[in-house]
Amino acid sequence: MKRALGILVLLFVPVIAMSQLDRSPAEKVQAPAVDNPLGLMQKGLSMPGGLFDKFWDEPATAAELKLSNEQKRQLREMATKQQLALIDRGSDVLKALVMLSSIANAEELDEAAYSKQLDNLATASGKIIHEVGDMALAPRRILTPVQYQTLKSLQRARREAAQQALQQNLRESGRPTPKHPAIPPSLTTPYH
Repeated sequence: MKRALGILVLLFVPVIAMSQLDRSPAEKVQAPAVDNPLGLMQKGLSMPGGLFDKFWDEPATAAELKLSNEQKRQLREMATKQQLALIDRGSDVLKALVMLSSIANAEELDEAAYSKQLDNLATASGKIIHEVGDMALAPRRILTPVQYQTLKSLQRARREAAQQALQQNLRESGRPTPKHPAIPPSLTTPYH
């Protein structure tokens, strides 16, 4: 049970931590998956950058997108609201895990209570996934279609530059470059 608890915590801590990050543009170049907060895959099944990539606070990006002050305000407010929601959902998951562990470690096993608490954990986990999805699509609700397409192009270019920088660093350090299996086009998302 402790092993399962540890694995579940490890799965959700990065999501919560991602909501708290405020990276500078220089740090973003070194992160190969800026728009892929869950680390799903380098190519293919990834999410749009959404509110995880605070593009509205980068002067060059904001200027290229021609963001209005109102759009910047809306993006900031939405990011803060959703980051707080992620913290709340993460807390709900951790509470459900503690309760589940307590029930499982009791002298007498109450299978009905364990099953109910497992459902609570699944619900709390689902809410985190929902919040992450909302954060990924939030800019689409605020930006114009042209701004959104420009943002996708900028994020794609940043991702490619970061990947090249990572490969260069690996070559210079003498470590082998990681190999990624080819992903069939049928599995790629429209975000690439």
